This record gives sequence, structure tokens and C-alpha cells, in this order.
Amino acid sequence: MHDSSELDDLIASVRREVTAGLTTVEWAEDEIERAVKEHPEAENDLYHAFRLLVPTISSPAWGTEFVYRGHARELLERVARGEDTRPGTAAECSIAMAEVSKQIPLHGAASGFYFRMWGQAFPDHKIWAEGEEHHEALYGSEIDDHERNARRKLSQPTRRITALPVECDGWHHGEQVACKYDTGAEEAVAS
Repeated sequence: MHDSSELDDLIASVRREVTAGLTTVEWAEDEIERAVKEHPEAENDLYHAFRLLVPTISSPAWGTEFVYRGHARELLERVARGEDTRPGTAAECSIAMAEVSKQIPLHGAASGFYFRMWGQAFPDHKIWAEGEEHHEALYGSEIDDHERNARRKLSQPTRRITALPVECDGWHHGEQVACKYDTGAEEAVAS
């Protein structure tokens, strides 16, 4: 039989996870709203991009606001520009490199790659005072290769708006809209 402290611990754990999940949803919604303001011509795609923003690498880093937002911003920019959303994001590359750096020291092109990805994903959170430019100058083409390979390896084949059917009833955030994904509009035209 379980004592009440185990049950209390379980309830506390579930509450923490639910709260963290809801917070992440708020961040995602904020980023989508920001992207729509910046790219109103892509509003329909951005509104339906929410499911693309789910992190693909298991890491506690996703609970850090600027990390999650960096990931979401890059994907939403790709959506707005009509670019491929499948390749890994700079945030995902940074998290992967953080894990690698726990196992082996990073030197040369590898550390330059980490600098580049961090700078792209989190430009407002610089942690290295200097050195990025030197690595780019010395190892630029190798860093390019690392970036291509890492983004490809971290690619998610189903991270596309159209990977799953998009169902829309013509309402976004309680407002009726003319959405290109509105399945009701297609049915109305067909009848």
C-alpha cells in the first residue's frame, strides 16, 4: 500500500508537468501571434503551424523560455517564407551540441559550429564574449558542413503543415476568418 507522501509526490509531479506544458503552449501562441503580425500574408499557415513547434529532442532545456522561443521563431519564419520546416533548427543543433560537449571537449570546427548555432538560435543570449569570428574565419567551410549534416540528421520528416490533414472550421481564436484550410468553405462551394 502506498503512503500519502508518495501520492502527494505524484500529484506534485503531475502538476509541475501540466504547468510546464501550459507555459510552453503560451510561449508557442505568443510566437505565432508575433509571426502573424510580422507576416500577415502567411496568417493561415502560421495559425496552423502550432503542431510543428513541438520539440523533437528530449531535453530539459525546452523548459527554458528563450530556448523554446528560439526554436519556435525559426520554424515560424520558415513557414512564413514557404521554406522547408523539416530540417533541424539552430536550437535543436545547440541542444545536441550541448549534449556532445558533456561527453567530449569541443575544439576547432565543432566549437565554431556550436557558437554559430547558439548565435542563430539565441541572438539575445550571447554566452561567449569572443571567439565566434575567429572560428568562422578559421573553420568556416567545415562549420558549414557540420551545419548541413546536423540539420539533416535532426530533420523530422513529418514536421510539415501538410504532413497531417489540416482541419479548420474557419474560426481562429474565436474569430471567423477566410482560411485556406477551411474544410467547411470547400463543402459549401461543392454544394
